[in-house]
Amino acid sequence: MKKQLFILALFTHSLLQASDFGTIFMSATLVVLLLTLIFALTLYLKNLQKEMLKNYALFELTNIATLYVSHRGEILDANQTAQRLLDYTKTELLHKKWYEKLLPDEQSIQIRHQIHQTLKSDDRIAFTSHLIRANGQVLEVNYTLSNLASPLHGAVLTLVDATENETRCKELATVKERLDKTNHALEHLSEQFKVTFDIAINGIALLDEHGQMIYLNRALTEMFEYNEDYLKHLGLGLLVDEAESVQALLDTVKRGEKIDKMHIRSLTRSGKKLDIDLTMGYLSEIKQYYIVVQDITKALAYTTELQENEKHLKHRVQTDCLTSAYNRSYMEEKLENLMLVKKDPFGFIILDIDHFKMVNDTYGHLVGDDVLINLVTALKEKLSSGDTLARFGGEEFVIILPQASHEESLTIAQKLQKHVASLSFENCPKITCSFGVESFDGTQDKRTLLLSADKALYQAKESGRNRVVDARTMEESDYTI
Repeated sequence: MKKQLFILALFTHSLLQASDFGTIFMSATLVVLLLTLIFALTLYLKNLQKEMLKNYALFELTNIATLYVSHRGEILDANQTAQRLLDYTKTELLHKKWYEKLLPDEQSIQIRHQIHQTLKSDDRIAFTSHLIRANGQVLEVNYTLSNLASPLHGAVLTLVDATENETRCKELATVKERLDKTNHALEHLSEQFKVTFDIAINGIALLDEHGQMIYLNRALTEMFEYNEDYLKHLGLGLLVDEAESVQALLDTVKRGEKIDKMHIRSLTRSGKKLDIDLTMGYLSEIKQYYIVVQDITKALAYTTELQENEKHLKHRVQTDCLTSAYNRSYMEEKLENLMLVKKDPFGFIILDIDHFKMVNDTYGHLVGDDVLINLVTALKEKLSSGDTLARFGGEEFVIILPQASHEESLTIAQKLQKHVASLSFENCPKITCSFGVESFDGTQDKRTLLLSADKALYQAKESGRNRVVDARTMEESDYTI
């Protein structure tokens, strides 16, 4: 640049020495042109320098191994990626013939000849060959050699490790194969799910986060007698009336508290009452709720019927079929429970119809049955709901008085004896009864209690009947009528 300015100054000085005006004008024009040329050249050099810096940065930072080589095959530059791939430093590579440095000896001459022939007719050649790293390791590499466009000289050689690419391709192929198998399995499962979903006997639905149904099965539409679109419109409103209750259900389930068989009563489109069990949960992975609706209307009715049948059967097992008083089996079970489990004091009365054989012989057994039935009815009228009246056998009955003292039991027996004696039954003879009274004090067993009460009854009959005898004293209370 200094030399150019010196020439310009010298030329100007010569111009000033000239006396010819034409010569001066021509010289001035040449000066302007020279200045313009110098300015354009300076700008071009700056732009060229910028482009060279930019290209060099791209050359150095690219992740593709790249060599800058001359047409004679000498390595003029090598980027960092190439140095790592080849395991050589830049100093070890510069000014070496790349095909002699990198290729095996048996391939060097063949490749060199092929390159020269090809580059005469084409600006680019690509081939695959082996490469020997500095440590002796042999790699299979994809080579690409491209001529630089004029005015640049030389060529760019790129190296891609085909071994690594092949491994990645195999890995990708394996992954793709697995994905294909997984997709096939998922499609199969999806079809199975849809079939199972649709043929399920319980109503099933998926709901979005607002409680609106986005998918439901046929059983749900048949259960409530609505079409699919209307059920989707109703959402959880199908099962719960108030919006607050719907939101409460959604919040509860979203917190992880699964609802399991919550009993709800609902109505179908035709107004039929439904008893259903609702199971509900939240699928956090897909942010959706699921509900399972089980119609238990028939099952509930059947259960109620079973309970009634069980109650009726239990009553038949525990009661005397003729009089409806409890039977002896139930009476003994009751005694064992009171004496062995509760162990509380209670009163015990045993009674017998006086001269009942004469009633059967005179009036017949059917009238005798009516007498037994009427007697049980009369006794129940005077007993409390917690008392137990049982037929002990034939015309003999037992009364258990829970938590009654011995004195209270005597009083009750005396009232019953007077009440029976005062009754008149339609189409039946008048009757009287004899009573034996005992009580449990926590020390007797069942056999001892029964024998003691039975002895008191025997004493009442031997003493003239129609009376009450206290087993504790074996003295009769005279209430003879």
